[in-house]
Amino acid sequence: MFEPTQGTRTPGHYAEFKPCPALKAYVSCYWSSRTDGTGLRNEPAVTVVPDGCTDLIFEWAAAGGGDVSIRFCGTFELPFSPESKRKDASETFAVRFFPGGAYPFIGVPLGEFKNALFRGTDVWGKAAAELGEQLRLAAGTAERLVLVETALLRLLAAAESGRVEAPAVLHEAMVRIFAARGAVSVQQLARSENISARQLQRLFDGRIGLGPKTFCGIVRFQNILRDAERHPKLSWQEIAGAYGYCDQAHFIRDFKRFYGELPSSLMMS
Repeated sequence: MFEPTQGTRTPGHYAEFKPCPALKAYVSCYWSSRTDGTGLRNEPAVTVVPDGCTDLIFEWAAAGGGDVSIRFCGTFELPFSPESKRKDASETFAVRFFPGGAYPFIGVPLGEFKNALFRGTDVWGKAAAELGEQLRLAAGTAERLVLVETALLRLLAAAESGRVEAPAVLHEAMVRIFAARGAVSVQQLARSENISARQLQRLFDGRIGLGPKTFCGIVRFQNILRDAERHPKLSWQEIAGAYGYCDQAHFIRDFKRFYGELPSSLMMS
């Protein structure tokens, strides 16, 4: 129902891998990338656009040896450019969690990680350090997928039952947001779930890491980005109209907020 995308803004040698059925409610994908260590200082930084997701990122030197850098990327409201921890050739393997998907594994309100990158071991503890070393030593992607899914399934099995499943009210609100492709107001959501807007705000802050209004805007933007990818012959006027924008100025302002550039820059990429 919701397929997060970064559009054309992906690092070199980037690939995505789908999770097993037992984890697909929590994990959007696993992803890997590789840098060759040449001209990194002169290359433009990769810009990450908001998608409502959180990522657990492992990075190590491609030549082997050294420590594994582990970072936890919280939910971002605006585009940002994360700097690689290494200037030499490196490999990265990461877990991208669906909106709210990381909560059952760590049990900490995701709002505490908003708009920031954190040291992975501070959030995920010793288990992250052990997994990072196993990923670095693995023979390839297939083995890494087995390692990371085994670790996640173990954490999920050990989690308290009350945090594995999202509250029914939040689940229903998320379904409505995805079905409306983000074009729904907080007031409409609150009325449909028979709760106050303040209660809805608290639920989203804790479980998703963003307020419902911001999250709806990101979901709408993500759907617009996905439609632009899938239907390159559509004009921006047609896309804007399909998402309820009555004037181009409003559409361009929202798009630039989340993408960092004008819509025309996407068409030229």
